[in-house]
Amino acid sequence: MRVSLARQQLSDVGVTPTYVGAEPDGHRVPNDGRLVIHLLNAAEEPREVVVRTGYSRSGLKLADRILTVPAGGDLFAGPFDPETYNQRDDQNHLHIDYIEVEGLAVAALQMP
Repeated sequence: MRVSLARQQLSDVGVTPTYVGAEPDGHRVPNDGRLVIHLLNAAEEPREVVVRTGYSRSGLKLADRILTVPAGGDLFAGPFDPETYNQRDDQNHLHIDYIEVEGLAVAALQMP
């Protein structure tokens, strides 16, 4: 079962994000089109993260977005268009999956 990931509001006074470890069953996070995720990779190898698309047309599903977080590095991704990325069976939520969770952490940041 996916674990809910809370959004943290960005503002002009700044934010010190709180990171949570990647979950083997993935995360779900509310997405209104102003969501950005920040991924941190403490591992010595790159890590792949899958942002699931929810868009389909005529029975064809749009391919999922594969993100590569560099070894010992970080990656920002988003914002995510709700029509493309929100899941039809989990309305208004973005789904994030992790190929490997070791050394990987994520924060969900909400733009104003």
